[in-house]
Amino acid sequence: MPELVVENLKKSFAGNAVLEDINFTVNDGEFFTLLGPSGCGKSTTLSCVAGLEHPDSGTIRVGDQIFFDGDPRTAVPPESRNLGLVFQSYALWPHMTIAYNLALPLKLRKVSKAEQKRLVDEALDKVDMLHLRDRYPHQLSGGQQQRVALARGIVYAPGVLLLDEPLSNLDAKMRDQARIWLKSLQREVGITTVYVTHDQIEAMSLSDRVAVFMHGRLQQVGTPTAIYETPATTEVAGFIGRCNLLEGQIEEAPAEGRTVRVELGTTGQRLHVVRRDGAHEGQNVTVGLRSERITLAGPADVADDGVNVLKATVKHCSYTGARFEYQLSLGGLDIIAESPIRHEGEEINLLIRPEDCLLYPTTI
Repeated sequence: MPELVVENLKKSFAGNAVLEDINFTVNDGEFFTLLGPSGCGKSTTLSCVAGLEHPDSGTIRVGDQIFFDGDPRTAVPPESRNLGLVFQSYALWPHMTIAYNLALPLKLRKVSKAEQKRLVDEALDKVDMLHLRDRYPHQLSGGQQQRVALARGIVYAPGVLLLDEPLSNLDAKMRDQARIWLKSLQREVGITTVYVTHDQIEAMSLSDRVAVFMHGRLQQVGTPTAIYETPATTEVAGFIGRCNLLEGQIEEAPAEGRTVRVELGTTGQRLHVVRRDGAHEGQNVTVGLRSERITLAGPADVADDGVNVLKATVKHCSYTGARFEYQLSLGGLDIIAESPIRHEGEEINLLIRPEDCLLYPTTI
């Protein structure tokens, strides 16, 4: 399967920029996810790749075939791009059987009837739907319809498979199951895949790499581990997982030290944080604290050397089944933390390792 290359992509609607200088490469056989909140530009990017939208400028190519190169008049039409596209709505023809829904794109490509049957049965078998080939869409569950839509997307062996939030219509338990077999299917077929979602769990569990979009710009591209452990910006840190973002100022940055000391706003409390390049005394910074990386302890508990201890007040505690979620006040700053243990009392200590703190220069 070929790689997909998107370079310097820009797109606007009615003078409003929705994509600004988008660049990424999807490697051969890779599962690549475009992740971000609603309106960030991820679906518009996918539509540009599919040929459903024309960029204002930039280049899109798959392998050696150029789909778009700066001029909308030279854009390859969608039907000539050999891309598989699965929509959120599944877009199955209700008056056609499942087998005929899959056969239709093959018929349009003038594939022989014998070959159509072979390819249709092969695709349905891959998604465990061969035994339902003669049913109609209304006779299937939502999960089954989704599998049929995916089978139709791969039946003609496209160069790249494009998936636009295909799991969003399923309930939570079915989404969990669908993620497992979708990744298994993608690995079995070995197809280069671009997946659009706003769901972080989908992105983290399915993807080889993730591209995080914010406000029409690409904030970071990396493995799920890199995106979560070392988010490039405060926006990425705030969007991925649950992360407290606290304003502060570096009050001590020893030249040879591994950490810097940050004063947190007007709380009077301080954190030692692993330093980043360019960190200096007097610099305004934002410290990111992931909720599950904060250890809660009683006021009398003693922390190990080198661990930050912050004093907080419990505002509210919620039981979620697997853990307790705490809303805390840190000298007027609100913080969310998680713990497997129910802590009693209003006063509590927060134990935080310097390496678990994310440090960002504050931009104005």
